[in-house]
Formats: sequence, structure tokens, C-alpha cells
Amino acid sequence: MPFELEPLFTIIGQAVVYFALFLFAIAVLGSLLIAYSFKTERFFFPGFMLFSITLLETLVKALFRFVGMDDSMVDDVGIALKNKISLRKFRDTPLNKRLIFFPQCLRATTCPSKLSPEGMQCINCGSCEIGAAKKSAEGMGYKVFIVPGSSFIRRLVRKHKPKAILGVGCMTEVKAGLEMCERLNLFGVGLVLEKAGCVSTVLDWDKFYEFIEFDEPNDIRPF
Repeated sequence: MPFELEPLFTIIGQAVVYFALFLFAIAVLGSLLIAYSFKTERFFFPGFMLFSITLLETLVKALFRFVGMDDSMVDDVGIALKNKISLRKFRDTPLNKRLIFFPQCLRATTCPSKLSPEGMQCINCGSCEIGAAKKSAEGMGYKVFIVPGSSFIRRLVRKHKPKAILGVGCMTEVKAGLEMCERLNLFGVGLVLEKAGCVSTVLDWDKFYEFIEFDEPNDIRPF
């Protein structure tokens, strides 16, 4: 190796090390803020937290696991932050330009509804809360769908061309849905199920009704 290249490689190596240390410091500080926010339900430096979650999610979650903490806190806080950022624009959107998506797993196990191109067709049989919730929201002007998967959501978004979306689902689904909204330039907010799974899932319905009926809900955070 020519002698004159050694100083260049040294500088590059040092720069890489310093950059890695810089990212690690951001991840550590972001992790501390996330843990504090989860515990107190108060956000400090939300932009910085969202930046650390978006850019360094894998590293931040690894730090949580390293200290024996549940790394799902990272997703909890990330969803709450995105809700907080999008909420005002969501509420400024006309009701007839807002869609609500329920997951089909929220239905009763005895649900007689049939699948159609618009999702599950609820007949309001009273076996679960979805029928009453759908009727209430549609009466306000929302369009409401019960969907079996993300492919339905994408197709219905293309068809109905909303400006804002309220998605209900497990943490993974809500997180993916909010990311989709960001890509499509939609105002997305999400409510995470209290109990997830393939069937008989549970939603905090009081939180749902509070969110769709009032201008300023007390709490739409998932934790």
C-alpha cells in the first residue's frame, strides 16, 4: 500500500468510529426518553424521540433488551408520537374524507357476516360491538370497513381516496398502517387492541367512542 494513502484511511476509520459513537449516543438518549415517556405518559423532545425510533429502531430495541426491558415500549411510544403529530390534521379533515378500518379478528366468533370486495359486511347482529360502532361512526360521516388484511386496506384506500385514516389493530398492524399513511401522504392515527390475536381480540371501546365523538379526546395513546 502506498504510504500516502495511510493517513487518508486513518481519517476515514476515525470518522467511522466517531459516527458510530454519535449514533450510539443518540440511541441511548432516545431510549432513556422513550422509557421515561412510557412510564409518565409525557413527551419530552418528541421530535428527537421519533427521529431516534425511525432511524435507529433496531439499536434502540437492542438497548432495551440489553437492560432487561420490554422493547415493545419503543413501538408503543412511536405510535403515540405519530398519533400526536397527525391528530390535529386528522381532525381538520372533513368527516366524509376519513376512513375507519377495523380488523376482522375483532368480530364475535359466531359472526354471520360475509366477505365482499368492501371487506366483511356487518349485519349488526349484536354479537359484538362492531355493529353499533360502525353505525355510530357512519352516522357522523365516516366510512367504516372491517378488513381481513392489509391488501384490502390498500385497495380501499385507492378506491375511496381518503385524506385521513383511523386504523384499529395489533401493534404491528397499526405501526405498518401509519407507515403506509406516511408514504401516501395521508393523516393516519391508530388505536392498538387491548388484546391481540387471530380471534376474539379486545378493543377499549370507550377510547374509540371518545376519539370519534369529541374534538379533544383525553387520551388516544396506546399505553
